[in-house]
Amino acid sequence: MNKRYRLIMGKNCIREVLRLDPERIVEVRTCQRSKADPLYVELLNSNIPIREVSKKELAQLVQSESHQSYVAAVRERGQPGIKSFLEESTEKSTSVVVMLDSIYDPQNLGTILRAGECFGVDLVVYSKNRGVDITPVVSKASSGATELVSIVKVSNLAETMKLFQEAGYWAVCAEAGEGSQSVFEFQFPEKTLLVLGSEGEGIQQILRKKSDFSVKIPMLGKIDSLNVSQAAAVFLSSYRRQWNKHA
Repeated sequence: MNKRYRLIMGKNCIREVLRLDPERIVEVRTCQRSKADPLYVELLNSNIPIREVSKKELAQLVQSESHQSYVAAVRERGQPGIKSFLEESTEKSTSVVVMLDSIYDPQNLGTILRAGECFGVDLVVYSKNRGVDITPVVSKASSGATELVSIVKVSNLAETMKLFQEAGYWAVCAEAGEGSQSVFEFQFPEKTLLVLGSEGEGIQQILRKKSDFSVKIPMLGKIDSLNVSQAAAVFLSSYRRQWNKHA
């Protein structure tokens, strides 16, 4: 497949692109031999080029065995720039944006994007240098959210946070440190930039210092923390419970 295109894998992810924007799909490779398979039929009916390959070839292509017999080459979506996004956000009374720092596990990134799509985030921002990129593993773990959520990759998270704050967003750092408020008692600002970090490296100090608030999820069990993707779902659910509308 042409290197200019991005690879995605898994039936749900490919089906989402097929449903929303089939012209983005350049080619599908599959080791599925049954032409009665529902996705195979959908691809044929949509006149998507299909190439049958071995299961081994498919796994080598995406460096994963979790392809569910399908890999697609897709054209990239047009994504908003930070400045254009912030200009458009002036028309909104509520907005939630997720900023990711040091998320290196592709499964975590995928499930965070899935939670973001489910809870209607307006944008996900992540660093070019501090975290994993959008890969086929991420796309599958996200159940297609990589193809639905607006995503922007930036060079400097601290400078990007400043731009959001100047545009009326409040930076809320998910951090269980001293002074952090319980998410069950915290009143999320109408315009929230939610900052999430990995369990390992956490959120870099400069972002913690520049944040307006710190929030935590109180733990009642013997395990002292949630996986970051689980935590993302809790925080976003709490935001939506308070601001259950899209403005």
